[in-house]
Amino acid sequence: MISELKIYFIRSVILLLFLGAETFNSAIYAQNRSDSTEVRELLEEGGRAADQGDYKRAFQLLNRADSLSQVIDYNKGKETAVRLKADAFITRGEPEPAINLLTELIRNNPDSEDLTHHYNSLAQAHALSGDHVIAIQMFDEAQKYLERLPSNIAERLSIGLLQNSAVAYRSMGQMNAALSNYLEAIEFAETRRDTMMLIILYNNLGTVYTDMDDPGRAIYYLDRSLEMAENENSKSDILRARLNLGNALSANEQYKEALKNYEIAEDFFLQLRPQVPPAILLHNQGSTLAKMGRYKEGERLMLESLELTEQMGVLEGSYYNYYVLGTMYMDTGRFQEAVRFLKNASSAAESIGNSDYKLDANQKLHQAFGLLGDYEEAYRALNDYNMLSDSLSDLEKEKELAELKSQLELNRQNEINRLLEEKQVQQEQTIQFQVILIISGGVIIVLVVVLLLIMRRTSKEKEEMLTKLKEQKEELEQLNASKDKLFAIISHDLRSPLTSLQGVLYMIKNKMLSHNEMEMVVREMEGSIQKNLNVMEDLLVWAKKQLSGVEMDFQPIELKEVVRDVIEGQKFVADKKGVQFIQKLEGNKTVFGDLGALKMVIRNMVSNAIKFTDKGDTIEISASKSENMIQLCIKDSGIGIPHEVKKKIFDSKTWTREGTRNEKGSGFGLSISKDFVEQMKGRIWFESEEGKGTAFFIELPKA
Repeated sequence: MISELKIYFIRSVILLLFLGAETFNSAIYAQNRSDSTEVRELLEEGGRAADQGDYKRAFQLLNRADSLSQVIDYNKGKETAVRLKADAFITRGEPEPAINLLTELIRNNPDSEDLTHHYNSLAQAHALSGDHVIAIQMFDEAQKYLERLPSNIAERLSIGLLQNSAVAYRSMGQMNAALSNYLEAIEFAETRRDTMMLIILYNNLGTVYTDMDDPGRAIYYLDRSLEMAENENSKSDILRARLNLGNALSANEQYKEALKNYEIAEDFFLQLRPQVPPAILLHNQGSTLAKMGRYKEGERLMLESLELTEQMGVLEGSYYNYYVLGTMYMDTGRFQEAVRFLKNASSAAESIGNSDYKLDANQKLHQAFGLLGDYEEAYRALNDYNMLSDSLSDLEKEKELAELKSQLELNRQNEINRLLEEKQVQQEQTIQFQVILIISGGVIIVLVVVLLLIMRRTSKEKEEMLTKLKEQKEELEQLNASKDKLFAIISHDLRSPLTSLQGVLYMIKNKMLSHNEMEMVVREMEGSIQKNLNVMEDLLVWAKKQLSGVEMDFQPIELKEVVRDVIEGQKFVADKKGVQFIQKLEGNKTVFGDLGALKMVIRNMVSNAIKFTDKGDTIEISASKSENMIQLCIKDSGIGIPHEVKKKIFDSKTWTREGTRNEKGSGFGLSISKDFVEQMKGRIWFESEEGKGTAFFIELPKA
């Protein structure tokens, strides 16, 4: 199945004409009659004009060649003129007149030595009209008359027919048959060292791998084709390679590189075929732009391409335009248009006779109808998809495909074995020398393996070192951020109350305050100093942890006493805010941990509860037992924790949140609390709903 579109319509028009250039000229110049010289020149010039897209001039020249051949009774000229006119209709995208001309030509010349050429052109015309089954029959028919041609022409033409059949099979979605023909043609061309033929075959093999969703191999073969074409300065082959390389790069999500190749291909297209509408380029560029999210540009180009392909009657081109536009409309929420275009794609696929195309179109139709809410039509499309899918034997296809991929290599190996058998006598005379070479080769291989192992080990060590350095860098950056915050807190949050205290002491010293004013100021300063003592404790614990680590002194700890001490230290701040403590610690609740660490953790929990509550709120402290653990719960009725900041509570050392009366914190308390609880083999978590309060839970082992 085709999971992503590969745009090769019109390819049959561009590539299949390969058989025209050399073989036609060879046939035309086969005769050296002086009275046919003008005919040959007219035919050559007419064929060149058709290749450039100047069809009006091409038909004028070919008609003159036909008329002159009639006058001088030059049968070769008459046949070639008719066939070249048919080829011009094919390149112009008009298969019907080409089929009529070629059918009559074959019927009137059953003994022609050029029947292979005639059937090949007829096959091209049927392929263009979408009749790929008939096209393959015509290619097979062309093979039957190769013996009428000179051997050098017949050999090359045989390769061309194989690759042309492969194009037709590919258009039908029969990738196994297509690949089989390509591999056979490549083997033949490599044996003959036929560079020009290999350029085309590598190009076509690259397009097959693109069809098979293997862009890596596709790019490899297309690069080979492009390199050879540039060495030969063959502009038409450079055009094809650039065009198909753009398709492979687009399938590999290398969109910018794909567009660059399309631009280069467009320059060559305008040079070589100035009169031919660039439908394929418009579609490929539009499809790639759509993949990049540039939908308006892509839509404009593909609609223009669709109009051209419908005018030219290129069904495969229309299918691709309908399919990609339908998919794009579905992705952008234009479901009505998506359904309309995907229906047209399904109809085009049915006309072409390609099951894979139809399968893809029906699958997309099912999705589009579902998004549109038309579930009855969605079910019908899904049913059509399942019926078609069940008829395809995917497992068998994969098996055949795997066999075909290895066919070329097996053929080469068989040839090597045959040569080895023929040279067995010579090998026996040189066996001693071969043994020496084998031993030397073995030593070299061992050395290479050792070097590779050393290089691998060195590379692994480097990777580990880089990973460690990266981790250390991240840790240092985090510590540096914490250090900066520590200095900021010290310079601002701790200095401010000390400055205020200094001012109060100055006023007391100079007897500037009354007794009542002094009491009020002292109460205010007491709360401020208590808050800053909390911050200072957090900072000192954090600093100690960063510099030398914290050594835990595990011992049995009575939970009620620790909670009472913490509440006494925090009660002044709570009373000032109008927050009430509710203790529900009953019975003996003894945990096993570090007293200082536990007191710091509970103080942080209580301090935070006060920070995020206000007048009239309560802070309830309770504990419960399980078999091996004791769970302490500090629950407040305050403002709660917003959902978007819950992930930062324990993880961040630089983030803090202001309290109900703009109280600030250090940002270190909760992260240190989590570390301490985990070091005491416990766990800490919270439950909160914004506006309804927060409950922090601390679970520690029993003593």
